[in-house]
Order: sequence, then structure tokens, then C-alpha cells
Amino acid sequence: MTIQDRLKQVFDSLGITIYQIAKELGENPSKFYNILNGRAKPSYDTIMSLLACYPQISADYLIRGILPVLNSPEANAKMMASDDDTIEVPFVPVRFYATFVESYSEGGNTTDAETFRVRKPVLKGHKQAVVLEISGNSMSPQLAHGAKVLAVPVSENNWEYQSGGVYAVMYRDYFVVKRIRDNELLTRKYLTLHSDNPNGGNVTVPLQDIRGLWKIVSIVEAPVE
Repeated sequence: MTIQDRLKQVFDSLGITIYQIAKELGENPSKFYNILNGRAKPSYDTIMSLLACYPQISADYLIRGILPVLNSPEANAKMMASDDDTIEVPFVPVRFYATFVESYSEGGNTTDAETFRVRKPVLKGHKQAVVLEISGNSMSPQLAHGAKVLAVPVSENNWEYQSGGVYAVMYRDYFVVKRIRDNELLTRKYLTLHSDNPNGGNVTVPLQDIRGLWKIVSIVEAPVE
């Protein structure tokens, strides 16, 4: 029995969907579809994240195929009670975007911000991470209005090397979440920000207007559409 077969058995035993699992781990569902269809193999980090997020999964079964598929309720209860697996992370809801921009420009920090509880496997040791609430549907279908994402700051020295991912960009008095495809900060001193939604439009931002950059690393909560 392959690791893919064991994963299918685990998911069936848990009674949860691939979408639910991906949401809990802050991953794209397509990653798990590719694994279950045999087009990819789960990484060590993925397996460890699954075991940390769902302690009822038997590590012996998932890794070596030794039954049972799930731990006994008694063992599971002990593991669940052993440690809180979430961390409070500063949270920036849409209504506080302007306040966040203002406090950032004044050299403030996020210690007084609201917080959002994030599972430790999702946080993956990222430092100075914040949870942002998505405003509007310019990044749909991947990021719908109201979705909450984990974002980590990008050092100014590394701005010119960012490309291909989704980022939160603070420029002038704006704070937007867009995809970076054309990074010409080194050559032409500007950054082009793209919407995933064709109706969302694009924007070109000069280097001198950029005040902060955060990389979106995972989805921590998504609305049901």
C-alpha cells in the first residue's frame, strides 16, 4: 500500500474533505488532489503538519502502514490535552487598514492590534507574521472577500527579488493584496501589481512610493461561497 493509499484511508476515517484539510493547513487543495492522484508525493513537512494538526492520526499507520489508522480515543485525549497547538498572531481586519498604514508610517508596531489564533503547523516558525483580512474580490477565486491570510514581512533589501506570489503592498496611503508578476524594481524602479480576477485591474507602483511588503504564505480562514 502506497503513502497515497494510506492518506486516502486516513481522510476517509477522519470523515473530512480535502478542502477542509487544505484550509486547516493553509495549503492549496490542488496540492492534496495531486498527491492522492499519484502525481506528487507528500513532503516530510506535509506529513508532520498533518500529524500536528490531527493528532488522532496514527503516525505508525501513515508512515509505516501499521494499523490502526487512528489512535484510540484515550491516547488522542492525552495528546490533545498535552499542549495548546495555536498561537495568537496580530490581526488586521479591513476596517483597520487605514489605522495599520498610519501606525506603520509612524514606526508603530502591531502589539496593540487585535489577534487571531493560528495553528502552529500553519505558522511554520514565521517571524513577525500578521493575519490580514482580504477586502473585495480582486484576488478571487483564490482569495475571496473576507478570507484571512497569513502574511510575513519582506525585508526592503529583498523587495526586488519578489515575483510570482501574492503580496500585501503598502504604498502611499494604500494597502492592497495583489500578485507580483512584473518586478522591475532593479531596472525601471517600479512594481506592477496584478489582480487574479480579470475585472480587478492592475496597478504600477514606483519604488519611492512603496512603504512595506508582506508575502502571503497561507490561507488561515476562507468564507464558504
